[in-house]
Amino acid sequence: MGTETGGQGTESYSAVSDLFAALYSPVRAAVIHRMTQREWSVTELADDLGVSQPLMSQHLRVLRGARLVTATRTGRTTTYSLVDDHIAHVFLDAYSHTKEHH
Repeated sequence: MGTETGGQGTESYSAVSDLFAALYSPVRAAVIHRMTQREWSVTELADDLGVSQPLMSQHLRVLRGARLVTATRTGRTTTYSLVDDHIAHVFLDAYSHTKEHH
């Protein structure tokens, strides 16, 4: 099932740990879930999830820092989307797993 670890200790797991740490917040997990379907603006996400726009901006900053989402500015509007399809697959697999075992 796994891949060869090659006796590398734990240093090589830092990036994957950072990825899951960024998803620790239920709000950030919900953001990622929504982005599996389409791009969103800060305002849309804040309204949809019932959080303030400044708080949503903080969450998006964490997700950008973890290289999970990217921002695209068009005029005055910035939209956010997943960096790539791998993020969607990892999240959706984990989400499905938790639904099956609860």
